[in-house]
Amino acid sequence: MVTVRRRGCTPLSCLIAGVTFVIVVGCVVGIFAGVIGLFRNSDVAQEALARAQRDPQVEAALGRPLEIGWFLPTGSLSTDANGGGKVDLTLPISGPRGSGTLIISGVRTRGVWEYDRMIVTVDGTGQRIDLLRER
Repeated sequence: MVTVRRRGCTPLSCLIAGVTFVIVVGCVVGIFAGVIGLFRNSDVAQEALARAQRDPQVEAALGRPLEIGWFLPTGSLSTDANGGGKVDLTLPISGPRGSGTLIISGVRTRGVWEYDRMIVTVDGTGQRIDLLRER
């Protein structure tokens, strides 16, 4: 007697596997978007973006309006309940004329951020624009 083995899955097991895959991928994408959103909407990122938008050299290189990109930011941003914190963050930014990177580092004491570095690096040219310089 010959036994025929079926390969593959039953319709129910295929459905369960597919639904499980969609849920797992959805959760991973949701967590990823949430983390990026936290960095993009942080007070540090918004302050740095506002400074970049007011800078004439950045406007000449990238145009207006500027936006923080959705690519993964790198670095760290931490705050504590006592008003302290530290930032060392790199964010992609772009405007109608080009794109670049916004580099931010500093410390927070009693709720006030003091930056020691806030630089825009323009993609393609490598131009570095110090947003903390005296104008």
